[in-house]
Amino acid sequence: MKEKYVYERMTNDIYVTSDLYLSAYLLVKGHSYTFEKSGKKTLFHFVLTPDLDVNVNEYLTGKGLCEPLAFSNAIKNLKNLLFNR
Repeated sequence: MKEKYVYERMTNDIYVTSDLYLSAYLLVKGHSYTFEKSGKKTLFHFVLTPDLDVNVNEYLTGKGLCEPLAFSNAIKNLKNLLFNR
């Protein structure tokens, strides 16, 4: 069974994650991002703000709410970005 790789760190006021679905949730919540791609691995960089911290915790604890269609579209857009570059 292939293990899912999720990488998260906070440095220099930047939150970095490789979690596609968390990144999509953060996009729906209005956070902007940059990304870096190295081979098959992509890291999403978000500016660390109090709202971002709250939204990450909402997502990770299963208490986050968002519009389902916006979340689905954010996932599709991120996948297009990853696979078409």
